This record gives sequence, structure tokens and C-alpha cells, in this order.
Amino acid sequence: MTNLVAHWDRRAESYDATPGNSLSPEQAAAWGALLAEVYPVHTGRLLDIGCGTGTYSLLIAELGFDVHGVDTSERMVERARAKALERGAGPGVSFSTLPAQDISGQYDAVFSRNVLWTVADPGRLAETVREHTTESAVWIAVETMWDGHPRGDFREAGKDLPGFGGWHPNVLRDVFTRHGFARTTWSSISNRPDLATQDRDVHVLFRVSR
Repeated sequence: MTNLVAHWDRRAESYDATPGNSLSPEQAAAWGALLAEVYPVHTGRLLDIGCGTGTYSLLIAELGFDVHGVDTSERMVERARAKALERGAGPGVSFSTLPAQDISGQYDAVFSRNVLWTVADPGRLAETVREHTTESAVWIAVETMWDGHPRGDFREAGKDLPGFGGWHPNVLRDVFTRHGFARTTWSSISNRPDLATQDRDVHVLFRVSR
């Protein structure tokens, strides 16, 4: 994990220029509409796991949630805080440098994007989320199965992780179900330019709840 944290620290300054993070106004609006549809309510506390530079935290806050973003990369969190300040985000948006397994408190909803491949044990993360969410909470998890093996310094940073290259959706669905999230569904959001998923990878959105 140390190698992976160093990887994200190195990428923090340029991360907002990468696909899926450099959203056009139209793409941001499309993501906002999708998230508004999949979350049944838009109030309460939402935890953004692996928030990166806060792109999706800030989008979700616009729906009405109080958002707490956590990430293991201090540089990513610094950038997220700067973006929140630049955009005039209110006190309902906060960020912490924190591994997901160390979170505290209770949340009414959860969001994560391309996080589960970075953890050695997705089941442990699912248990943590279950422990720190309300009975009615919905977790939206966006994951990617890459076309071929990850390239560049991804290869060295994550090569020893069991989910390297992306988990098959059915595997993750079973993980969620085994750890108390019986109402888990997934759908493809691949090949959608409006969501910046028009590459050759497989992009999946999970809706996870008890």
C-alpha cells in the first residue's frame, strides 16, 4: 500500500487532467443527474472513500449532502481542500487524510470510485462501511476493469494487489452480499462520452444497500 500512496502523491498535481477527473461542464452535469437518480435521498452525511482531488465530492455536495472525503494520499487531500475553497464550498464539505478502515461516526450514504481494486481485502472494507452507515444507507461504488494490464507506474505500484486490473463485477457483488449488503445490483456505464467512459475499459456502477 505504501507504493500506492506514493503513486497517488506523485500524481496529485496532474490528476485533474486525467480521464474521468477532467470533466467538462456537460459531463459534470451528466454525473450529477446520474447520482441524483441512484441515491434515494440527497440529505444527510455522505462518505466519499478514496476522494482523490475531490471532483466527485464537490459534485455530490451540490445534490444536498454534507460530504466527508477521505483518501490515503495527503497531496490529493490538499488539492481537494484547495478546490473546495476555490469553488466556495460551504462547511458541509470536508476532507481528511485517512485510510477507509480508520473512519469513525455514522453516514447516511457512501460513494467510491475505483477504490476496491486498491485494497487487499474488499470484504474488510465492506464490513467497515456497514459498521459506519445507517440501515437505509446506499453505497454507490464505481469500478473499472481495465483493457489489458495497467500501464506506466500503475504496474509497479499495484502489481501485488489481488484486484490489480479490476475486479469482475460478479466477484464484487458476491463480496458485498456476503458482508451484509443483500440488495446489491450493478450496471454498465461503459462507452458513455457524457460520463467520460468512452475508452476500451469496462466501467461499472454498483448500487449497494442492506
